[in-house]
Amino acid sequence: MTLFTQEDAKRSIALFCCLYGVGALGMPGNFAMVGYGLGIAIMVLTCAFNMYASWCMSKVLLIAPKYVKTFGDIGEWSMGIVGRYLANVSQLIVRIVIPIIFLVLGGSILCTGVWIVFMALALLPICLYPTLKEGTGVIFTGAICALVADIIALVVLVHNIGLQNDGLLAPSTNLTFDQFATSASNMGLVFGAGTVIPALHREHSDPVRFPRIIIFTYALALICSLVMGLVAYSKIGCQVPGGPFGYLVLVIATPYLGFISDRGTVIIAMIAMLMHNMIAFTVVIFPSFYILERRILGRHPIVIDNSNNYNDLETPEAERAQRKSEARVSIMEPIEFPSHETAADYNGPGVYLKVSILRTFVVAVAAALAHIGQRDLEKIANFAGASMILLCCLLLPVAFHAKVFWKNMATIHKAWAILVFIIGLFVAVEGSILTGKILFRYDKPMPQFPYCNATYEDYVFTNRTYYMTAVIKH
Repeated sequence: MTLFTQEDAKRSIALFCCLYGVGALGMPGNFAMVGYGLGIAIMVLTCAFNMYASWCMSKVLLIAPKYVKTFGDIGEWSMGIVGRYLANVSQLIVRIVIPIIFLVLGGSILCTGVWIVFMALALLPICLYPTLKEGTGVIFTGAICALVADIIALVVLVHNIGLQNDGLLAPSTNLTFDQFATSASNMGLVFGAGTVIPALHREHSDPVRFPRIIIFTYALALICSLVMGLVAYSKIGCQVPGGPFGYLVLVIATPYLGFISDRGTVIIAMIAMLMHNMIAFTVVIFPSFYILERRILGRHPIVIDNSNNYNDLETPEAERAQRKSEARVSIMEPIEFPSHETAADYNGPGVYLKVSILRTFVVAVAAALAHIGQRDLEKIANFAGASMILLCCLLLPVAFHAKVFWKNMATIHKAWAILVFIIGLFVAVEGSILTGKILFRYDKPMPQFPYCNATYEDYVFTNRTYYMTAVIKH
């Protein structure tokens, strides 16, 4: 069997585009909050936990009846109507919040305000692709653009800081529990791509191969994110600006670190990240389109088929037969992403026109909400990562898998699943409380570099004049 096929690569690119990009740009800020050791540990564990959760979802889909196509279907098939509600509500919230974050960040790159509307208009043609499979080339472009933007931003940072510090050591982090909890919850935004797994899984002509795609793609995203975070932190330490300007592309575009970057280089990085934001917006929001197309336009009808094409080596034949016999139509109409034959649903007369109008309306609403909430980008992202993203991308997939496979799981596997669930639940609850307080209150203005001690919180550490004056005064 071929280790990695062309179709595997296409699905991996789509998943990588969701995992790597905006979250990776925030890696220097996450390391600035907690330092080297905790930063590496949090990132590796978060990646491992989310990779396991995505793997769990794919494994459940492999043994489920054919009509189990979506995250909500998985929830109901494994845990009944409660599972359906938990899956659908959590992922719908995520699919509202995350695309809005992409729009806000894209607007920030272009100078906010009316530019959010411009970005929405620019990404609209991508949103009108009938399915993700037909837009593989565009998705690949999005992944490449994220890498280009990150590499340029990192090179600019390293070069300019190197010219200034001349042997100076970057200041270390002034670690607090709030920073630790915020960093842990932020990682949910970086590696939380579980909601797109059912879509990509069902678009693969041989889904048995999908678990290896998940492992490979998460490992690649982890390596890229570690390089981004560690190299940047080694150069500037805790001195990452607070607020939305903590994203690396925006850091190099501002004078906060004591240098003015070459404008041409910054523009190239900005354009690359803007393109990534536009494409990632499309990948994340696609299942929401299908929700509305099924509910409003009556498209994507579900054909119940209890047969199963996959051989499950972990489940006895008798148990598989029992599950097939118990298969039934959902109590709630399945409303998410259909299978890879979906393009045929758009072939009827006038269907694509209706779909285009509906999708345009959805993008317009997202743009309006982004314009209203643009001042709270970082707060919204942190709160979403701490709550709904962890719920639907980590906690629920692990719970669904355990419910289905519990009798056949090895003891060590059960222990690992319990550990992942408990840690994920703790981070979700603690992070939600902390980021919720920040989101719904107006604090006093933060210092320029809020993760440093008092000595380095207002001026960049390469400002020799300021620090020599401060020493003389003392």
